[in-house]
Amino acid sequence: MKKIAFIVCLAGITFKVFGAGELHIAGSRGLAMGSATVAISDFWSVFNNPAGTSWEKGISAGFSFENHFFLKELSYKIIGFTIPLKPGTIGIIASQYGNSLYSEIKAGISFSRKFGKYFSAAVQLDYFRVQIAESYGNKNLVSFEIGLLFKANRNISLGLHLLNPVPIKLTVHPVEYLPLVVRLGIAYSISTSFVAILEAEKDLINKLLIKAGAEYHFAKSFSARIGISTNPTIFTFGFGLNFGRFTLDFASGYHPVLGFTPSGSLVFSFQK
Repeated sequence: MKKIAFIVCLAGITFKVFGAGELHIAGSRGLAMGSATVAISDFWSVFNNPAGTSWEKGISAGFSFENHFFLKELSYKIIGFTIPLKPGTIGIIASQYGNSLYSEIKAGISFSRKFGKYFSAAVQLDYFRVQIAESYGNKNLVSFEIGLLFKANRNISLGLHLLNPVPIKLTVHPVEYLPLVVRLGIAYSISTSFVAILEAEKDLINKLLIKAGAEYHFAKSFSARIGISTNPTIFTFGFGLNFGRFTLDFASGYHPVLGFTPSGSLVFSFQK
């Protein structure tokens, strides 16, 4: 039964994360808020919108893990580092999805910089490796992405992220390219304790995807989150805990047919 579900997922009728070079959101904080992350700045901006890393204040490292529908064949593992320097912030990421039958590896390095007090921009160079078992062979590709973030004031942030903006051919027969994905979003801090996020995502093939989420800080060390995304409809929820230099987040998405996708992430800051 698990092998059948694995094949069904790879066929593309579930989450849009399956397929080389497609967009994936990292970090359980963002996943709990409907995967709406392009307009917020935190550690996982290193993967979600590298322009957000310009607001990081110290060297940090993080690890994130997802288990789609409790199937080990659909597990997603991500690590990342942010290194703030005087000229800007360097981000390093690596991820692995799948198993011995089908596997995707992504590695990237980004550079983000502030322009004034309210605006930041970033560019990231990506390397993709797709591995398919038996006689299908491997594929190595190089692409890039661009991120922009504008903090209009203390309450409103606007984000833009372009993934694979230049066509990179993935296969010849049939002709297939790495997907061009555009994301635009807004984050509004209603108070110091509550933030609401709305995001739109579009590629050249699939329908417009709308994502929304909210986060409420009950205390300095505890946050609760909820969200939703469309096409297909996925409900999300989770919470976060802060222990000084450590930040621990948990989340889950719920597909009405295929069930739950739990995830967890841990971030360590080397600066107090």
